[in-house]
Amino acid sequence: MADQPLKAHFIAEPIELPDGRKIRVSAYPDGSIRFRVDGLPYVLTEAYLSGNPENDKAILKISPGKQGSNASHNYVEWLESKNGNDS
Repeated sequence: MADQPLKAHFIAEPIELPDGRKIRVSAYPDGSIRFRVDGLPYVLTEAYLSGNPENDKAILKISPGKQGSNASHNYVEWLESKNGNDS
């Protein structure tokens, strides 16, 4: 029988961002953390996951975008089109 996926033992209430996207964080018994974010697509633009565990914190940054390095440009275009701006 295949391993069953872990069931989250904590799921935070969704956080609504000013533009309407929502973020939800779940924690699992094995210590893993899951982030669920509306408004795809996203690209990973920063990840700091190692260092001194007593002094450092894990940092993950995702940016909306369609093609890697154009992430922020694509998001600005999307916001402008959503708001009806032709800048």
